[in-house]
Amino acid sequence: MRLVKLWWLPVMKTINNQEWGDMWTKDLQGYDPDAELDAINSENLSVRCQKIVRYLHKKIGELDGKQTVEIGCGGAIYSRILARMGARPTLVDYSPDAIILAKRNLDMLGLRGELIEADIFDPPVDLIGKFDIAMSFGTVEHYKYPERLDICRAHIDLLKPGGICIISTPNILFLPHEILKSALIIKRKWFLGYEGSFSSVELRKVGHKLGLRDIQVIGSSWQADFMRYVRIVRETTTYRRLFNFVEKDTDSSTNLIPQKHHWLDDFLGHDIVLMGVKSD
Repeated sequence: MRLVKLWWLPVMKTINNQEWGDMWTKDLQGYDPDAELDAINSENLSVRCQKIVRYLHKKIGELDGKQTVEIGCGGAIYSRILARMGARPTLVDYSPDAIILAKRNLDMLGLRGELIEADIFDPPVDLIGKFDIAMSFGTVEHYKYPERLDICRAHIDLLKPGGICIISTPNILFLPHEILKSALIIKRKWFLGYEGSFSSVELRKVGHKLGLRDIQVIGSSWQADFMRYVRIVRETTTYRRLFNFVEKDTDSSTNLIPQKHHWLDDFLGHDIVLMGVKSD
């Protein structure tokens, strides 16, 4: 048997706008405000968030009054985190249901923002060069080249000179995710379409192609990420059947995985983040 056949996987298909819209519709139908609140509180305490906020404070100072835009906003976790610090968020998504979800999440915290249903490849002219921070989380990896670079470049187009670009993607070196993704693809249960995880090397190359300066690529807490995937596996039917395992019910508010910095985070964390400054 040829070695290549050992690594054969069904091809991940890029899903279209309508299919993404259908997923956001399902999220709206199962909307759980407590889960949304847990998600933002957990991320607010995360290693990734601490590194991002530290970089922002170093480069542009306090966030009060700063204009932010989140591309492919979905639940808008980081727009809400930065809005709590005084930033003025704009949220862009081509799915109307994603925009509705983002508005619900803002309203839940008593926050305001501008919500725009638009294709980021053809954004409204008045958004060009407007923002101090342009960011996305779990968006650009769903595109193949050349669109993969084009959507990264869209962040730059929206920034003022000296503005901050933040692009967060899955890390190809976080093997628990890559293994689980491969297993789901084989079983035809992967539903997120094409997801090409980045390496830190690729992210740095993207940053240089975008003309960013003061580039940093940071990672999330690999230890907390690993424990999260252990929990995911333990909740599968296969695990329960093999080990006759019954999970005790726990209150999600007391079930947060503690995070602490580790020197391996930037190499092995589930998420890696490109941060850089738009040249003047």
